[in-house]
Amino acid sequence: MNAIGAISSIAGVSGVSGVSGVGSTSAITGANAANGAGAVDGTSAGTQAPGDSFLNSLSDAFGSLNGQLNAADASMSSFAAGGTADVHTVMLQMEEASVSLKAATDVRDKLLEAYQDIMRTQI
Repeated sequence: MNAIGAISSIAGVSGVSGVSGVGSTSAITGANAANGAGAVDGTSAGTQAPGDSFLNSLSDAFGSLNGQLNAADASMSSFAAGGTADVHTVMLQMEEASVSLKAATDVRDKLLEAYQDIMRTQI
């Protein structure tokens, strides 16, 4: 879908195809102790770099949104073609996808704003 292209154009998040599951908090899992600094000296306890867990969570969220958008599109196409989809289910899926896309766009805007604030910081 064309709306995903704008979201996946965030610098450093290349190859991400969609954003799904943004409405749930289960997509944000990078804040546990196993992924963070595990030793007293600040070294990482796992083999991942500190930013990898955030990028993985973001990628999972984009993938979930993409799946949600594709499912809504498929049910809308099925309804329009006279398939077995009922109007109630189609409208619920379309609204959930719309809310998730709005949330993803808001997250993207906040990330870009934070990046721009960091770039404007004088050293």
